[in-house]
Amino acid sequence: MVFVRRLLLSWVLCILSSPLLAQAFTLEGQVRNARTNQPVPFATLGIIGRNIGTVADEEGRYILRFPAAPTDSLVITSVGFFRAAVSPQALLNGQREFALLPLEQALPDVVVERKPVHPALLGRNKEKGDVLWTAGSSGKETVDDEWGWELGTVLMPKHPAYLDALHVYLATNTYEQLRFRLNLYTLENGRPGRTLLSQDIQLTTTNRQRGWIQLDLSSYDIRLEAQPVVATIQWLQSEKTEPWDKYFSIPVLRQSKQTMVERENSQAVWSIHAMQPSLYFTVLMEVDKR
Repeated sequence: MVFVRRLLLSWVLCILSSPLLAQAFTLEGQVRNARTNQPVPFATLGIIGRNIGTVADEEGRYILRFPAAPTDSLVITSVGFFRAAVSPQALLNGQREFALLPLEQALPDVVVERKPVHPALLGRNKEKGDVLWTAGSSGKETVDDEWGWELGTVLMPKHPAYLDALHVYLATNTYEQLRFRLNLYTLENGRPGRTLLSQDIQLTTTNRQRGWIQLDLSSYDIRLEAQPVVATIQWLQSEKTEPWDKYFSIPVLRQSKQTMVERENSQAVWSIHAMQPSLYFTVLMEVDKR
């Protein structure tokens, strides 16, 4: 089995190719709710199209490291909020506190009765693969600049379905604590498009947990239509101690169809792979009575 240290490799290449390392630029501040002034936990920060980003902690506090002074706008996002963009000049002038405006949450007027359903599965439920797709801070002195990484797969429900549980297989894991966010996107031109979830749904692990990690989704009432959708897990947090020896991996199987998606942070460019990760959903799929 091939062991791919995806993020470590990209970091090494960045270090070797960057002549501006001596001009490193660091932002440290907080993301807050524009209406309540309360912290926005686990907000994501990134530069569009570049592998520069991070995730704020429970108190909305963040550290974002640039290889050089910023020349592009910083984008801040969080589930349930409008995105915000901050110009590079504002960053150079010292702006470190960012405010996100919450989205209006409309209450549904009509309760739709569910049709008959049956148990089904979407995704890949195998523990083995021919590649271990690995993320982490192994070999580095920091980990927060790796937060925001996403990995996922294209789902193809044949009929409308309700998500019952998420299952992700960790083949290796040296972190005492990991936190992920579940994201769902439309599929547009073969890549993730518009985000679909309005709730911040998170999965956590402790004590270097490995094997199948499960998250109960039955209470969220998430309904997928009978059309392609992209599901990802986004790395939000892990402990900062001894980052140079920390990583986790997910088995991946090579295949002919390009169904696995990945990006380095919330604003980076998506890459598409002819692979499928060990990630699946148990669902309740509507019965086709035709």
